Amino acid sequence: MWKKSILAALLSIALLAACANLTPEVPPTATQPPPATEIPTKTPLEETPTPMQEEEVVVPTLPPSKAAVCVPVSEHEELPETTFSEYPQAFQDYLNSGASPEELAVALIVRGLGPEDNPVWAEDVTGDGQRDVVVSYTNLQQPPQGALLIFTCNGSQYILSHTVLSAEGGQTPRLLHIQDLNANGLHEVVYSSTQCGAHTCFEDLQILGWNNGVFEPLLAGSTADQPYPSFKLTDFDEDGIYDLEVVGTAIGSVGAGPQRDQISIWKYDSTSGSWAVAEQTLASSPFRIHLVHDAEAAMDRGEYLIASLLFQQVIEDDTLIEWANEELEYNNLAAYAYYKRIVAALFQSDRPSGLALYDEMAENYEDSPQYGFVEMADAFLADSEVLGLEGGCTSAREYASSHPALVLDPLGSSVYGYANPDFAPADVCP
Repeated sequence: MWKKSILAALLSIALLAACANLTPEVPPTATQPPPATEIPTKTPLEETPTPMQEEEVVVPTLPPSKAAVCVPVSEHEELPETTFSEYPQAFQDYLNSGASPEELAVALIVRGLGPEDNPVWAEDVTGDGQRDVVVSYTNLQQPPQGALLIFTCNGSQYILSHTVLSAEGGQTPRLLHIQDLNANGLHEVVYSSTQCGAHTCFEDLQILGWNNGVFEPLLAGSTADQPYPSFKLTDFDEDGIYDLEVVGTAIGSVGAGPQRDQISIWKYDSTSGSWAVAEQTLASSPFRIHLVHDAEAAMDRGEYLIASLLFQQVIEDDTLIEWANEELEYNNLAAYAYYKRIVAALFQSDRPSGLALYDEMAENYEDSPQYGFVEMADAFLADSEVLGLEGGCTSAREYASSHPALVLDPLGSSVYGYANPDFAPADVCP
């Protein structure tokens, strides 16, 4: 009885702290620990309390809500222990009997049903001025699967208005944040669902918004293809409308090869009422192969001068690094960069520079394993003089098609891992 009295006293003065902690973590794999998921607001948040000693319960706290209480706190029975499928009704009955969201959070943590950071969040998400309750809990019979529940205030009682079940093999949906993100006067619910393979975890984030009596997903598309992503909400112009920044990191497998972060910016579109990808960029990388990819992209855009400068950097920059075989990889990439600089020169109507580069290339790679790149350049130069640039490109592509082991395979996934693209004959010429 004394433990219950202590717990009741603590609950009477504390709010739900786990929801203030917006850096939940995916359980690490054997190959690579995942980064924290970060969704900060514009104002500082409270820190999670230091855990108590012995058997005392850590009472979570929740950022203060201006919304009114839906069901006044009163004397009530304890939350019954039941099955995963019956807990939604048990939670609803428990709240409607006079239990506070803080007490529900403690019950979930003590029983191992909910995560210790964000098991419950109480906030008005429907715009009626009453606190609604969002709950994340685990299926103890089939962990780590679970569900996310949203109980809305209907008059003077809570009702279950939305359910998100984890996908088969997936983890319990994690409650990340609740805030008005699009300046419409309503609070959106941000959660994520994680699925882990043998080496890597992928996380699918979703934003739920209240619309005409139902909760609708407001993220157009999916973040589920991003390994170990981090999330951040930003409002740099302070207009009350937030962008979502998603940074996908590395696949947790050596076989994936060298990788670089991918940064996606999701912006809110007031016409569709949803967030959609507006920008996607690749982070800088110290690997020489990734600079080759950047130069290729510039060439594809018709930016031949920029492409040539990047390919020159591939040849000359000593600070760039190789993946496994330093000498062989450098020679292959540098020889390919010479060839592409020749192509770029001719596409800029500068044949003399292209011929000078060819002479330098032929001298550097005579009687070497990279001589196939010289032969491809020779085919391009010879036929471009007679048949024009398209004719030269056709000959270069035909050479690559008939000699893939010499000029394509050394650039692709067989060397650099499955996270890096293969090169095809079409790639060797614009």
